[in-house]
Amino acid sequence: MTRRLLNLGIAIAWLAGCGGQSTAPVNPVGVAPEAARAPGIGMAPDRNINELPEPPVVRSVNGVARVSLIVDFSGATGFPEFVYDGMNGVAPTIRVNPGDTIVMDVADELSPHPGDKFDINVHFHGIGSSPLAPGDDVLGTLARPGQKLHYVVHIPKHQEPGLYWYHPHVHGETSYQVGSGGMSGAIVVNGLERHLPGLAKMKERLIIVRATGIGTAARRGEDDAMDGDAMDGDGMTARPQAINSEPCGSDLGLTTTLNGAYEPIISIAPGEKQFFRLVNATSHKTLKLYYGGEMELVAIDGFALDTWPANPPTRLVRTLVVPPAARAEFVVAGPPGGFGTFRTLCFDSGLTGDHDPEIKLARLRGVRTADARPFAGRLAVGAPLPQNVYTTKLPPIAARRTAVFSENATHFFINGRKFSMSDPPLFVVHVGTVEEWHILNKTDEVHDFHIHQLHFLVKEIDGVKLRHPYWADSQIIPHRQKDGSPGTLLLLMDFRDPVIKGTFLFHCHILDHEDLGMMAKIQAI
Repeated sequence: MTRRLLNLGIAIAWLAGCGGQSTAPVNPVGVAPEAARAPGIGMAPDRNINELPEPPVVRSVNGVARVSLIVDFSGATGFPEFVYDGMNGVAPTIRVNPGDTIVMDVADELSPHPGDKFDINVHFHGIGSSPLAPGDDVLGTLARPGQKLHYVVHIPKHQEPGLYWYHPHVHGETSYQVGSGGMSGAIVVNGLERHLPGLAKMKERLIIVRATGIGTAARRGEDDAMDGDAMDGDGMTARPQAINSEPCGSDLGLTTTLNGAYEPIISIAPGEKQFFRLVNATSHKTLKLYYGGEMELVAIDGFALDTWPANPPTRLVRTLVVPPAARAEFVVAGPPGGFGTFRTLCFDSGLTGDHDPEIKLARLRGVRTADARPFAGRLAVGAPLPQNVYTTKLPPIAARRTAVFSENATHFFINGRKFSMSDPPLFVVHVGTVEEWHILNKTDEVHDFHIHQLHFLVKEIDGVKLRHPYWADSQIIPHRQKDGSPGTLLLLMDFRDPVIKGTFLFHCHILDHEDLGMMAKIQAI
């Protein structure tokens, strides 16, 4: 029992506190040398190459944000990449208001290579939008080389203001395109600064964490495939099970960057507060964020903490655990001495999990920025959040379901099934209802539960009720215990918004797990 409770600390947002201020990890999140760019992952030209670069921004005009992207192979890395406005390896941040529309054109200019897959599409992650074309459809919308896609994604008028993102979602290729290639960009729905007015007085830092290249696990799989014994029926490289005897060991082959820059400098004066909005766009890295001071957490996966009415609007934490695909929005104060390090600490993903070692992400430098605005004290609520299904009272539970995550040496499964694009829906749900889902992890490594089109309420982790439940769209499933009992989540799945009507997906967002079968369809009728 003691071990079980200790394991909960890596994923539970609200279980522990000290004097009203939590110290438990949270889930859901001289002159220093120049910050080097990861090959092929560029940004708009910088005023100062040392400083954390800012992605270009596309803002909505008259209610429409128009984005044109090209997908091509990077001349530097050989991986697919986005090309925006002539800039290679660049995906702009899309800033919209609730009720706006994103119009995105994507041209697939990938040249076919023998043995390669080169199709493309885009998923608008976390947005409560339609799964039907020309919206957020990843099952039927696909471009082949020489073809173009035209997306029209309507942001609901009641969309929670916060941080979302977009990335390709071609089955079997997500780890290759999103992880290794770094194809990802942020979406910001404006309005959180009206709910918490103090945020408007701070410099905002939009941060996309990527880990590009081929990691050690993938390399081992490739070596085995060359021996002819680790290739599945679809021609995808199998991911072998291996004992993770050194969870903090080096993850060789990957370059971890912030906005495409390696260990950049973040200028922040001593005591100055800045608003960090961070996306974990890596394929499999679970981030455990730390910089030495307290972080004031305000939102998980785009939803303000007090979207669940019983929660306080912010929470002070020392570390933030942010799994792949998740987002964390939080306030950081400049170190008193003027210098510090923003890093991810070691995260133990289990006996067969990936290495998640401690990594330096950025250097904090005690320089006041030109647009710095003073702010002191804790954030306070101003305007109320949008009134939607997530802020209203939950109805009685309409159904209870169980989803079991399992694996063998070469594949990954949900309820014993390896995903195929021709599969019927695993579950059929009714729009307008709320269901209780029990998620079981029968493996010796963590998984990362994600569902398209909606958010779920995290109620329990490993059988322990959360004092402050929270809405999320990506959540760590703890690995099984030494006694063989599975890791568990208890989630309330909110299907009340009619915009979700259609067929969409839920899966593990550790992307090689997804590619090798840990995914299923769900139909909302």
